[in-house]
Amino acid sequence: MGFACPEGIQDTTRSYFPPNSVGVIEVEKDNEIQVFLPGQRTSFVVPRSETIVLDVTQTGKGFPNIICNRCFALKPEEDFNVNQTDAKGNKTRRPSCRECRVDIDRRAMSAKVRAAAERQKPKPNTLWQCPICRKMGIVGVNVKVVIDHDHHGGRARDYLCDSCNTGLGRFMNSENLLHNALAYLADWEIRR
Repeated sequence: MGFACPEGIQDTTRSYFPPNSVGVIEVEKDNEIQVFLPGQRTSFVVPRSETIVLDVTQTGKGFPNIICNRCFALKPEEDFNVNQTDAKGNKTRRPSCRECRVDIDRRAMSAKVRAAAERQKPKPNTLWQCPICRKMGIVGVNVKVVIDHDHHGGRARDYLCDSCNTGLGRFMNSENLLHNALAYLADWEIRR
C-alpha cells in the first residue's frame, strides 16, 4: 500500500498496488520514497521501510525471479508459462506472468472452432502464401503455418506464417498499436 501522488509527494490519496511491484525511485524524502510504478503508470509514496533496492539485472532468464512485462511485479519463475523450448532443450518463459496472460489471451478457441479451422489448414508440402507478409513457402518444409484467432471473441481468423502471427501477438492484436507502428515508420521515413 502507498499513497498515489500524481501532483508530487504532498498528495496522499491511499492506493493499493500489487505486492512486489517494481518501480523507479523519483524522490527520496525522510522515511518515504516517491516511486513511479510502470505497471500502474503512476507515482506512489511508500514508506522506506517497505521497499528494497533491486538489481534488475539479476532477474529474468537464468534467475529465480522475473519482472512481468505487463504488471511490473517481481514474481518467481514458476509464475510464467513456458513458451518455447529451443534446440538445446532450454525452456523460454513468456515475459508476462500467468495472471496478466489471462487478460492477454482472454478467450481461447473452443474445440469446435479449432476443429473447423483445422479442416481449412493448408496441406503439408503444398505451396502457400501468407496473407500478411505475402511470403511464399512450402507448408511444413520452409514455412510454419499457424491459425490466428481473435482473443476477444475466440473466433478463428485465418492461417498465417508463424512470424506474422507472433508479430500480431506482440502488437497485442491492437489496431491502435499497429497504427502507432505505421506512424513511427512514416516519421523515420520523413527524417531520412
